[in-house]
Amino acid sequence: MIDPGRYTSGRIAIRNLSASIDSLELRRVEGGTFDNLVTLSKLLFLRGDLLGRIVDHDRAELVAIEAIALPANIGNVLYLRARLAERFHRFAEANALLDQALAAGHPKQESDVERAALLQATGQYGEALALRKRFAQDNPGIHTLGALASLLAETDQWRTAETCYAAGLDADDGVSPLPCGQLLFEWGVSAMRRGELDRAEAIFVELEAILPQHVPGRGHRAEVALARRQLDLAEALITPLLEISDDPEYRAIYAEILAARGDGEAAIEAERAAAAYEQLLTRRPEAYADHAAAFFMGVGNRPQLAVDLALANLKLRDTPRSRRLLGRARRNAQEVLLNQEVAA
Repeated sequence: MIDPGRYTSGRIAIRNLSASIDSLELRRVEGGTFDNLVTLSKLLFLRGDLLGRIVDHDRAELVAIEAIALPANIGNVLYLRARLAERFHRFAEANALLDQALAAGHPKQESDVERAALLQATGQYGEALALRKRFAQDNPGIHTLGALASLLAETDQWRTAETCYAAGLDADDGVSPLPCGQLLFEWGVSAMRRGELDRAEAIFVELEAILPQHVPGRGHRAEVALARRQLDLAEALITPLLEISDDPEYRAIYAEILAARGDGEAAIEAERAAAAYEQLLTRRPEAYADHAAAFFMGVGNRPQLAVDLALANLKLRDTPRSRRLLGRARRNAQEVLLNQEVAA
């Protein structure tokens, strides 16, 4: 069990993050530099990740585009464009831009870190693992060990991954709870994907003790509770997130909880989530194809759309998880069609 006392209060950490964003926003108004804008974009993405705020991601993208338009080192500009493309799952574009950034003189070490993320995202695990292992050996810290652990978990090396996650936590010598919180979140998600719900619950409980404001952590803990038929706990966890986050994932989970209760409001909540997903898919189809596919094959109740989205996601990244998603979507669509034929 992690001692929460080793870290700054999660509430204070989030307030400090927002204060830094506000300060950089003031600098931007006064004429921010390329570096100022890049930092602001990173912090907005971070807050968006922690609080489930798509509006922060939108703002981060706009700030990054503003930075790209400024006079700056061409290698840095290309690298920023690559990171932006990777963030929204435009992987082929990101890979090409990263090659250009490296050719323009962007530091190889930084380029290799981004390359590892791209390789992992697109299922090229051998090359990604070689890079992740090198980073962890050269600089064994919470970020490098945590990234290696998540890749090991994704490649079914679970026991080694758990050892690596624990080593990452032990290596954390900072006082901010944010890196620890993110590692615990990734660890809990990895346990969920393996179907180890008790393990996932224990990890998410630790995350809540360190950083109770971590919206995706609470959302996934609600999913664990739903899977374990702990409906009261699931609803208590998810309901506050509907006011904090603009991500439809949490309204979709809420709809699933209501459906499990047999509550007629489930259909209304599912319609709201569907409308939000449709808007996001119009703007960023690559980034939301996988989550939307999972929603529409379930409480979203549009099985053929789920198949189409899962197929689009597989074309972006041919990974075991993407293939499983497509397989589930196709089986679900076939079952729905068969049931309709029987009913007719």
